[in-house]
Amino acid sequence: MASPPESYVPFNTESQFQLSIPSPTIQTVPTFGGLDTLECLPASSLLPATEQLLTSLYFDHIQPIFPLFRKPVFYQQLITHGVPDMLLAAMFAISSRFIPPRRMDELFSAMSNPGDHFSHIAQQKLERRLKANYPITLIDVKVACLLALYEYTKSPSRQGWVLVGNAVRLALMAQLHQVDCLDSRASGSPGEMEEWRFVWWTIWRLDCTVNVTACTPFGIDRQMIGTNLVTTTVEDFTAGNVEAGVSIFPEMDPVKFWTSPAGPQLCDAGDGFNTHLFATSLLRAVSECQQRLNIKPSEDEIKRIAELDDILSSVHCILPDSFFHSRRQETEGVHSHRLRLETIVMLNTAQLIIHEPVNPLMMTMALPPDSRTVSLKSWQDSITFARAIADVLNGWPPNYFAVSDPIISCAIWHAYCGLTLYGMSGLKASTSGSTVEESLHILRTSLEKYTTYWPIARVLQDSLQIMQAWSWATVDIRKLR
Repeated sequence: MASPPESYVPFNTESQFQLSIPSPTIQTVPTFGGLDTLECLPASSLLPATEQLLTSLYFDHIQPIFPLFRKPVFYQQLITHGVPDMLLAAMFAISSRFIPPRRMDELFSAMSNPGDHFSHIAQQKLERRLKANYPITLIDVKVACLLALYEYTKSPSRQGWVLVGNAVRLALMAQLHQVDCLDSRASGSPGEMEEWRFVWWTIWRLDCTVNVTACTPFGIDRQMIGTNLVTTTVEDFTAGNVEAGVSIFPEMDPVKFWTSPAGPQLCDAGDGFNTHLFATSLLRAVSECQQRLNIKPSEDEIKRIAELDDILSSVHCILPDSFFHSRRQETEGVHSHRLRLETIVMLNTAQLIIHEPVNPLMMTMALPPDSRTVSLKSWQDSITFARAIADVLNGWPPNYFAVSDPIISCAIWHAYCGLTLYGMSGLKASTSGSTVEESLHILRTSLEKYTTYWPIARVLQDSLQIMQAWSWATVDIRKLR
């Protein structure tokens, strides 16, 4: 591929420019891990030990979930002061959530929320760059991604949702969605190219999961994606062990992909990352159909949701039986096992949603006799998938809560709400497997474990307490057939 002209800077990693950061005027500076609580100091002003701790926490807890960096390249740039302050601040905003409480008082004794402080610094610097209309770089996209992740995992807020949209737009402006197109001007080492792909698919996954959670339209057109799947495991990518692999151009229509000979197993790099992407793709497609059916029902959407239902019903035939066993397999690494469990939760969440009845008031059109869009039986089936999520979490290793996707907490909340509403309907669930009460307990305790690291889980937990206060009420199911 031809290299881009010098005036064109879509993204750059190993030779990243450095921002010019003016030294702030400080009158009295008490040192709290190197930060003053009143001044917006650059993240590089932290004491070396604090910077090392926050960086280490980032690579221990965030990088396995959202792989954006090759660790050796990042540390080499950090040593030579080549990492922009806005990127450090965005990273530290999230990693500060994992500082042990006893160390938090020691490092930031007069600062109630260092994460907000770091986020504010990163946001200001990114906005300044965007207003200056500089070419969008990979650093800009990473900062936008981390800011969106930080804000949305505080609470499911409008601001977080807007920041996710901003991250998507910057990724599109940087042409990360076209890294492997025939006319792409991107060229670089295998490590650089793979990094661009990892950043793109991380942004894509964030757009999918956040908009599924918010029940809002998605920001990325799946038919416009011209970036290959990654061919390196997350662990090898993080370690910098990247070699040129066989290009795998993805089929983004989940129905076509899951029924093609080159299914999820053949497209995976070996750790389940790509399989997780395509489980997310199924979840996105289901949410998209449900949103459309609730707004403007059509025969095409009813047909589409039936196709997705068939795929989800056949997933146990597409993937081996061993894939759905919660126990870690002998040859399976911790990272691969955790990703597999998350994928199982995603698939069960997709089936839970697809069996939930749409708004009956919108169904003015005649439905085929076998339609399940407003079916009582379909709703009863959805409850089995809510309980299946609880069964997966029942075998969830305790140490996984600190390194698993925080959006899983939203899946837990959804399953809990589904089970509670079903109980309020007066209907009885199947007696096979765990009881509804046991499933609710597992979901509730699992969500509580996420609250240690992710504020969004605390918000969701509070909403469940409100729902419990109304559990005496009765849900009207007369419009379901």
